[in-house]
Amino acid sequence: MYISRDEYDRKPFLIRQGALRIWGLLLAKRVDLCRVRELYSFNNFFAELCYDKVTGKPMCICSFSKSERLMLYLKELSSDTLNQ
Repeated sequence: MYISRDEYDRKPFLIRQGALRIWGLLLAKRVDLCRVRELYSFNNFFAELCYDKVTGKPMCICSFSKSERLMLYLKELSSDTLNQ
C-alpha cells in the first residue's frame, strides 16, 4: 500500500496505527523515561509509535523523513534490519 506522508498524517489515529502494523516494517524499539517507542519504515518515510510505559496504551504517532531523527535509534538498529 502506498500513501504519502501528508495523506497518512491526515488519517485518524487508529487507521495510522493499523497501517503501521499491517504494512509498516518495524525497525527498532526503545524505552525512555515515560514511553516505549517503536520505529517503523513506511513507504518513503518513518513513523514512531509511542506507548505509555506504565499502561501500555498507544499515545501518539509521529511521522518524519529526515534521517537525523534516526540517530536516537542507532543502538537498536542492526545492519540486517537496514538492509531489508
